Amino acid sequence: MSDQPLPQSVSNWLFNVIQPLYHHKQIVYAHVYQFLQLHLKKNLNFRIRTKVYTSNVTGESNLLINLFGSIVINPQISVPVEIWVPLTYPYVDSYDKGVPLVYVVPDHSKSWYLKPTNNVDMQGMFYHPYLSTWNRECSQSDPIAGKKFNLVELINAVYHSVTKDCPISSTRPEIIDVPPKPAKIELAGYGQSVASPPPVPASPYQYSPATSGGASPSTNPPLPAKPPKVQSPGSQEQRGVPLKYQSPLPLPQQNTNQFTYPQEGTTSPLHPINYASPEPQPQPQPQPPTPVAPSPVKDTITKPATTTRPPVDLMDSDGYASTSDSQRREMLEKLSIDINNCLNDDDINKDIGKTNENGMKISALYNQLSHHYQQASQNSKNLDDHINYLSTQLAAITSLNNELSKLDKINCQSVSQVAISSTNSLPLDDLVIPDSPIVKQLYEITSEIKAIKDTISLISGSFHDQPELVNDDRFDACVKAVRNLGRDLFWLELTRDEIAFKIMNLK
Repeated sequence: MSDQPLPQSVSNWLFNVIQPLYHHKQIVYAHVYQFLQLHLKKNLNFRIRTKVYTSNVTGESNLLINLFGSIVINPQISVPVEIWVPLTYPYVDSYDKGVPLVYVVPDHSKSWYLKPTNNVDMQGMFYHPYLSTWNRECSQSDPIAGKKFNLVELINAVYHSVTKDCPISSTRPEIIDVPPKPAKIELAGYGQSVASPPPVPASPYQYSPATSGGASPSTNPPLPAKPPKVQSPGSQEQRGVPLKYQSPLPLPQQNTNQFTYPQEGTTSPLHPINYASPEPQPQPQPQPPTPVAPSPVKDTITKPATTTRPPVDLMDSDGYASTSDSQRREMLEKLSIDINNCLNDDDINKDIGKTNENGMKISALYNQLSHHYQQASQNSKNLDDHINYLSTQLAAITSLNNELSKLDKINCQSVSQVAISSTNSLPLDDLVIPDSPIVKQLYEITSEIKAIKDTISLISGSFHDQPELVNDDRFDACVKAVRNLGRDLFWLELTRDEIAFKIMNLK
């Protein structure tokens, strides 16, 4: 007795998925149908879905049929298995595609972890000699390849392999400790300490800079003395006196009326006016200089005399109260009174308060109107976008309706083909695929029975108001034809009942 047929919804879904994608539609439909008859929600409890598969080799993504379920090993552990059906199934093409891909996908939420075996690698991909033979021998030139290589035999091989050597473990795999990294060498130049190098043995020779007039205590030759500094002409420091030991310059307030001449021995080459330059004298031998403090010169320059006027006594002045001043005072007093009257007017104060209040209301109303204007502008833009989108969709729907109307007329005129576009059509026989060979035979027997009954009705004159074919000239031939048709009809009906009621258990 054959397996129970699949629900009509499942077979319809499978047919609709296979038609636009797969190359060998009838073989894929038959193999997947047989697989689901055995294992859909029973036996191995597999289910079916479509899912995008991305190749690890080429990176190409395709929408494939995915059969997934779990093979129970014991009450605690099961092996989740996924079978991907390629688009060129079952035949291998030039790109080595067509062989089903089997993966073991552990569920970590149930503490199931992958354990590589002889047939399962680290990524969970399943390898088996049956798949290798499939890849090597299954081709379209071999007529029995479709029977030898199918999904039922494949899941049997997977079942025997995983039950013999389970690729699922309930213990988490151990993580190999990575050796520690070497210690970092910190640099002193970046604020970090480094290990000090080993001390260098001290040299028996000590070097020290040589000074003028003294010798180095060591036996080494003395270092050469530094060259003397070249003093600029504008320098005011004293000869032989370091700059930090000189007296500071006087403040501007203390040096406004005095001028100090430079003393002899300073480095300034300039001289004051009416100053007689001394005669050149022989220079003595250079000796170590001694710090000399600059001595101020007592010659001073006196301020010029300034004339002062006596202060004006405003109280005793006779010309203070003049006529112009009195008139100006009167005008200012009058203007002050007028301003005070305006400021003390209550009506003006009330008007100013109302004006300020109205100004605040106007500002608030302006802000509200600006906000509403921005919202209205954005809404207008959104409406324009929706109108454009709806116009595009309406044009597309109109075009599709016109094309469907044309296809409807073409399909009404065609009996054996179904038009899918103005240029393409499919044979009706290719669209209707029986579930199994015995169902196909039942369809053919039923069609023959219907044809024989229509023929008998045509001979007797009861077929679509057609005239009767029996007359005196053709009576014997019609009786003989009806007898033969009745004999064939009897055997066909007997065969139909045998298949329908005894084999397929149809009601």
